[in-house]
Amino acid sequence: MKILQLFGGLIRTGGEEMFVLGCMKAFDREDMQFDCLVIEDCGNEDFRSFVESRGGSVYELKIPLHATRFMNHIYKPVCEFFRTHSYDVVHIHSSSISALAVLSAAAKRAGTKRVIVHSHSTGKSDSLEHKVFRALAAMSMRGHVDVYCACSKAAAQWKFAPKYAARAVIVNNGVDTDRFHYRPEAREQIRERFGITQDAFVIGHVGRLCAVKNQGFLIRVFAKIAAEDENARLLLCGDGEDQDSLTKAVEAANIADRVVFAGNVTDPETYLCAMDVFAFPSLYEGLGIVAIEAQAAGLPVIASDGVPREIKLSDRVRFLPIDQTQENIRAWADAIEVLRDTPRADGTAIVTAAGYDIRSTVRQLEEIYAGGARR
Repeated sequence: MKILQLFGGLIRTGGEEMFVLGCMKAFDREDMQFDCLVIEDCGNEDFRSFVESRGGSVYELKIPLHATRFMNHIYKPVCEFFRTHSYDVVHIHSSSISALAVLSAAAKRAGTKRVIVHSHSTGKSDSLEHKVFRALAAMSMRGHVDVYCACSKAAAQWKFAPKYAARAVIVNNGVDTDRFHYRPEAREQIRERFGITQDAFVIGHVGRLCAVKNQGFLIRVFAKIAAEDENARLLLCGDGEDQDSLTKAVEAANIADRVVFAGNVTDPETYLCAMDVFAFPSLYEGLGIVAIEAQAAGLPVIASDGVPREIKLSDRVRFLPIDQTQENIRAWADAIEVLRDTPRADGTAIVTAAGYDIRSTVRQLEEIYAGGARR
């Protein structure tokens, strides 16, 4: 079975790419061959190397994605690609509704037996304009899509018209639980690397430094905590376009010596071991896989009310609003302080029981690829 993972954007270290990479690593069937096609380019050499090590190829069209909600300019180049490459299954991933519509049309018209569109994200508000646009995309996808998939009910409802969202298959963003067992030695290693004492109270976050992830709000919360607890530290893992503004915010709050910018990390499981509480203040998320990983590592989680409730796998997760008010900032600071002495425990069994182990996800995808739609 030849399967194409088709990305309607870039390949970097985002949630879509890491979901696909994690699943491909967990597939152990020799009768499945994976290639990848990316509309722009692949800037993740680890991703490329893995695909090629399994006998697959990563194809790049290098088409700039214009600042428009319509993606018709990518249709012809993708059709050209399918004239010389045929697949049994095309699995399409994109944050753009129009990209899902255009790419599914190109794949089905090329004779692909099974076309799958996958929603990994939500948006800030479900406006009338968005509903109209979603309805238009649904008309385009009708007849071209065999299976609608999403990482959560909210992600399905955001990308797909109600008729199709209702029948979407929820594919859990599984994690490799073997990687996320809590390890005291990893905790010591990371803390020593960044000059954090072993008895410090560490609030942590993993995610791209960008507006949607809302680290600016977390910095304001931490400033409140730091003013009352000299032993508190903030560990931020990730990079992105907000790096400079966040650095300036930390300096302006006079907490630069208490905040660690660790940069992009390829081993989040190691950094999660160094944390005591995981903070997740995103404006919105399709799911929020890193919150699942944090629970696997045994961390309590404080998440925004913009994050899907599906991340709550245990009573160690609490949701709070993120309105930019002093009252909310105080509520976050108090909730984090309450959790500081939560005993550390291995959470991988909880994650597995909830169906978020990568092996369960792969079994579900195998059935979908073979013609079923296991929910």
